[in-house]
Amino acid sequence: MDKLFAPQAVVLVGVSRRIGVGAYNGLEMLLRYGYQGRVYVVHPQADEILGHKVYPRVEDLPEIPDLAVIAVGRDLVLSVVEECLAKGIRWLVIITQGFADADTQGRQLQAKLVAAARQHQAHIIGPNTMGVLNAHAHFTTAFVDLICPAAPPPVALVAQSGAPQVGAESFTGPLGKAVDLGNAADVGFPEVLDYLEQDPQTQVIALHIEGLSQGRRFLNTAARVNRRKPIVILKTGVSVAGAQAALSHTGSLVGQDQVFTAACRRAGLTRVHSAQDLQDTILAFRKLPPMRGPRVGIATPSGALGIIALDALSREGLQPGPLPERIVREVEPQGPYWHALHNPVDLWPIGMLTGDFLKIAGQTLAAFLEDNHIDGVLCMLPAIGSPLHSNILATPEFFANLRLDRHQKPVTVALYGDARETVRNSLGQVPGVACYFSVEQAVHALGQLHRYHQAVSRPPESWPEPAPANPGHPPAAAIVLGQAALDFLAGHGLPTAAGRLTHSPAEAAEAAAALGFPVVLKVISPDYLHKADQGGVVLNLQDEAALRAAFQRLQPLLKAAAPGAAAGLLVQKQLSGRELLLGLKQDPAFGPIIICGFGGTYTELWQDTAQTLAPITLAQAHDLLASLRSYPLLTGYRGEPQVDLEAICQAMVNLAEVGLAYPHLQELDLNPLIATPQGCWAVDARLVWR
Repeated sequence: MDKLFAPQAVVLVGVSRRIGVGAYNGLEMLLRYGYQGRVYVVHPQADEILGHKVYPRVEDLPEIPDLAVIAVGRDLVLSVVEECLAKGIRWLVIITQGFADADTQGRQLQAKLVAAARQHQAHIIGPNTMGVLNAHAHFTTAFVDLICPAAPPPVALVAQSGAPQVGAESFTGPLGKAVDLGNAADVGFPEVLDYLEQDPQTQVIALHIEGLSQGRRFLNTAARVNRRKPIVILKTGVSVAGAQAALSHTGSLVGQDQVFTAACRRAGLTRVHSAQDLQDTILAFRKLPPMRGPRVGIATPSGALGIIALDALSREGLQPGPLPERIVREVEPQGPYWHALHNPVDLWPIGMLTGDFLKIAGQTLAAFLEDNHIDGVLCMLPAIGSPLHSNILATPEFFANLRLDRHQKPVTVALYGDARETVRNSLGQVPGVACYFSVEQAVHALGQLHRYHQAVSRPPESWPEPAPANPGHPPAAAIVLGQAALDFLAGHGLPTAAGRLTHSPAEAAEAAAALGFPVVLKVISPDYLHKADQGGVVLNLQDEAALRAAFQRLQPLLKAAAPGAAAGLLVQKQLSGRELLLGLKQDPAFGPIIICGFGGTYTELWQDTAQTLAPITLAQAHDLLASLRSYPLLTGYRGEPQVDLEAICQAMVNLAEVGLAYPHLQELDLNPLIATPQGCWAVDARLVWR
């Protein structure tokens, strides 16, 4: 991929003869960016463009370029690609739009492009792309005029749009390298991540993702790379529901964005939700060392700002560390006798009394940095433009005196005042310091660093692809309910309540006698997917007379429903306990997703659910349960007995295995799963086969 990012020779096919305003001339932009390699231009009707000899055909070129940049009309692209492949060019950037992003003909053309490239073991970026940028090599394929930074940062962007590359200052900040995947017809995120993992010029990777197809392949690659170089993801298109026309609770509760969030969390990837958050987080990863614990030392010129900082710490899962003894010994005695210090340390009274605010701030920060019980430092500093307050403006020398490199702790600075832009610019090149314009941004940066350190400290994982579809499945029925569904689950290690499907009062009485009263009677039919809401369930039947009466009451509902081999009235042992939901959904990108949550008839109302990718371990299953708001109800709330958590977790592990074994099992509900101190049992289930 070096030939893509740093070609020694490049050919441009489709260069305009116009230059200047409104021309969007790729050759002009490349030369203005400072590229020093060999540039060839192909145009059938020109002899020279911008001082470069023009060749009528690719085959006429005097050498085989490393890269071809193609910007001709859609109908000409395939023939140009075939010329490039015949010449021996193996990397192609196709700027042209109108392929899979357009219509049926465009999709067919795109498929032909990919087939031709693969036949020649070549690679395509795009089509519908801005292409690549490499500030280190002064190389760009953009048709927009970009300024090459004098000192390119070690930040790389992989996007599905050219806008974040063109407007980098609004998204990521300055970039060292970037690639717009466009339609990602051939090269996608995994291939570029493989390259960036080994790239010595890249330390931080930003991804702009609109959609993924091979989610597990991406996740396995990204999780591996992320352990070496932090990956920050801005995912867009989150408002589209991922479960339209869902036939199960799980299908209605799990959407695209929830799945993507769960996938990022499982892989330890850092996800952000705005361009500002993307820029703030990249700055933290680029400039700051790891944050190995949650304890923060806070220095502030204002008690009010200290309170804001404490609130922000709480939201980020961080906490104020203990006040270092050195501050009590050296800093506090310099202040008023009444000014007892705590963390956050209020610097202002001492700074005013001594007349040297920055000296007091420096002593406080030094004490935090050297204390083993502090993991990161937050410093709030005034940035007031008046010359009357120049004595309290932090300078690069102020931070240089702290010798931040010796301590390897992150320091974020929240600037406030009318000169904050000026102060931030002056501190921009100070290593080990990241400046922000709000307390919340500065604290969030520390939170991102801490979460990343936690993620990469966990043992690595991988996510296997689901098994190939078994031609013996799915069953004849698209929806499997009641006892048939429970029998399928029981055969795969899931605990289920004892029951029997019946078709007459006598059969029901016989089943109840074998199970033992009390029992439950349920209508089983595709017409009664939400049977409790439709009056299709009678609970707590204590004897045969009550059972027969309930059977007579429910039988008309069954007769009115569509006939089916699995239809009937299910007699089931009455169980009582905490009601949970366990579910499975096959996501088109990430495969089987496991969901757990508050169960019963109020599942959708409370929306207390959590999800993750299959497979899972017992420990991961417990962590998922513990993330629920209702988790205290399972652990002995207000003196009640704790349910069998191990049995629930084992059921989740087994359910995940079912999802991997049956990729055509589109949705599955165990709702409710009754949990007691003695175990757990699914009393109702619904399977939706694709």
